[in-house]
Amino acid sequence: MADTWTTPRNPRDLGTYLSHVRRARGLTQAQVADDLGITRQYLSELENGVENLWVQRLFELLDVLEVDLRLQERP
Repeated sequence: MADTWTTPRNPRDLGTYLSHVRRARGLTQAQVADDLGITRQYLSELENGVENLWVQRLFELLDVLEVDLRLQERP
């Protein structure tokens, strides 16, 4: 799966990709949230593309600078 990549254009694209990778690795939201020290609810919001200020600003910055973000799994 390391050859699979995407160029997210918004928070929903980013969340969808991360959710796909998490599930492909057999991890639950609870496991990942615990490893990160965040709530499962917050992780769910990120995976569902619920906009928050940080993520929204990230995509605005990428747009202003005309930069593409490319996500690719590590082998």
